[in-house]
Amino acid sequence: MPNITVRKIPKGIYGRLKAAAKRNHRSLNAEILAVLADEDAWALRRLQIAAGLPELAKAREEIAKEFPNAPESVELIREDRDSR
Repeated sequence: MPNITVRKIPKGIYGRLKAAAKRNHRSLNAEILAVLADEDAWALRRLQIAAGLPELAKAREEIAKEFPNAPESVELIREDRDSR
């Protein structure tokens, strides 16, 4: 069975995983596997993200109105790379 290593896990996420593992009477590894295998959780997260997209689109439109001549990020990145 393959192994993976995850580095630099934020303390808050690590703490929530440890607490969930304890609550569910599992090891930390078993809890992580359960989270990764939970299709319902992934589907819920996708729905949460999709629900926020209209709000993000509205914010983007408002910013575009306020700064109509703002350059695209692609242009800025390309300019920065070309200057090196």
